[in-house]
Amino acid sequence: MYKLESGLEIPMFLLSLGWLYLLIIDLVRGLGAIERTIFYIIWGVFILEYLLKLYLAASKWSYIKQNWITLVALIIPAFRVFRLLNAIRILRSASFISSTNVVRSLTSGRRFLTALKKAKGPQPEPEMNIGILIEYSRKEIKEDLRLFAEQLISDVQTPLQDATGIPWSFDITDPSQLATDKARRPSDFLDDTSLRMAEGPYDMMLVITDVALATVKNRVDAGFLSSVARIAMISTRKLVTTGRKQPMLSLNDASVRFNAAALLLHLVGDIVGLSHTNKGHSKVMSPYEFLSDRKAVPIFTQAEKDQLQKEKQQLPERELRGGSGLESFMFHLLMAFRHPKQLLRPLLRNKAILLPLSLPKLVTAAVSPSFILLFTAEIWDVGINMPNSVAILFAIMSIMGASFYLVTIQSLFLPRKEKRILTEHLAVANTTIYLSIFLACIGLYLMVGLLMLFMELYVFPSDLIQTWPTLNKQAVNLTDLIRLASFISTVGVTTGALAGGFESRAVIRELSLFRRLK
Repeated sequence: MYKLESGLEIPMFLLSLGWLYLLIIDLVRGLGAIERTIFYIIWGVFILEYLLKLYLAASKWSYIKQNWITLVALIIPAFRVFRLLNAIRILRSASFISSTNVVRSLTSGRRFLTALKKAKGPQPEPEMNIGILIEYSRKEIKEDLRLFAEQLISDVQTPLQDATGIPWSFDITDPSQLATDKARRPSDFLDDTSLRMAEGPYDMMLVITDVALATVKNRVDAGFLSSVARIAMISTRKLVTTGRKQPMLSLNDASVRFNAAALLLHLVGDIVGLSHTNKGHSKVMSPYEFLSDRKAVPIFTQAEKDQLQKEKQQLPERELRGGSGLESFMFHLLMAFRHPKQLLRPLLRNKAILLPLSLPKLVTAAVSPSFILLFTAEIWDVGINMPNSVAILFAIMSIMGASFYLVTIQSLFLPRKEKRILTEHLAVANTTIYLSIFLACIGLYLMVGLLMLFMELYVFPSDLIQTWPTLNKQAVNLTDLIRLASFISTVGVTTGALAGGFESRAVIRELSLFRRLK
């Protein structure tokens, strides 16, 4: 279970103080439009945190009993809805509320519910369809890889069907030739695999290639996987290479055959959620290693079979076919809530908030205009006299807009070529990509903002701003300087997104969608 409390304690405490302040204001004089928007955003964050911790809790009922006060506190704001319903009852007798308006409201809500129902997608048939993509570097090895794939299918199909109790079918798609035989990053195959997954559509994709697969740190391994996008990868280069100064094995060698089957079962088990065990407890989910004396395909333990049998209805992918914009949005949202662990893992691994440090073009396009604005008196006047609520809302909307613009203009959503079919885990991967870029924009905002504040505090003369003749506000305190730095940083993030950009392939590599096998 993830240790979320330590990382979220301070931010959530600050949000709690802000929420308490807004609740008091609401009781005293009522909230304005901007304050109400911020109130609901914070409320949504609290609800999301509670649901996430509830999902990750070992005992959900124990968590509810221990945190019942939190649950009550989250429910109380919902009574604002009753205030709205009461107002509707009062206004029903008014002449200006026509039946047309009522019908329009009802049908609008009905359309939303219909879109929500469609976005969930139909319950798929209890069967798994796996697409296999062969990526070869030389034409003469193409047929060998195809035969290797066919043998691999025959070795793993029965163990998978016996373990899950549902049919597993495999489809070898059109092979693709690589430009060179140089080592590849797993993310280099993401465009092709996501496109094939949508075209299938498939519940899972397997890439078989003869080139080496390496991490960002150039660690070469025989297998990689993405539980987010449901993609597994096997490198035959690593399987046939037994060691330094040792002869290479052939693809039809018995040890290569059975080790490849063990590797694929391990990757599939990891993707569908089986836990890793210590060596000896499970022949499939124990740490994988190439065994030259392996003479048979490993099988799942009874406990692993029971878990797979229990979750077999959840294994096939839901699909959204030709949905509208609203349906697509809801599908992404629903699938993200359905797979929070798979969504969170890459976000915790990739440290997206530090991603701007790897994107010099984006940082340059954000910092350069910020320095210019910092020495502009008109910006001082706007930033210092801006209400805090406006500054906060402006920052939130700008960061959200900048992140959406970046993932859209850089075509980061999968599949990158437009398709009318979107599978469940491609939607989860898209949500992960957006949240990573969103966190990266927050990191850029903080980085530029702290730089501007440093300049204001330690580079500017102490009385420069407050003695400037055109500035209306003469008394400038620390809060004013922070708000000014925030305003300039917000503009910098926006210009950085519009003018900076980045190389999309490099960004995908940084998002940790793939990981080495364990």
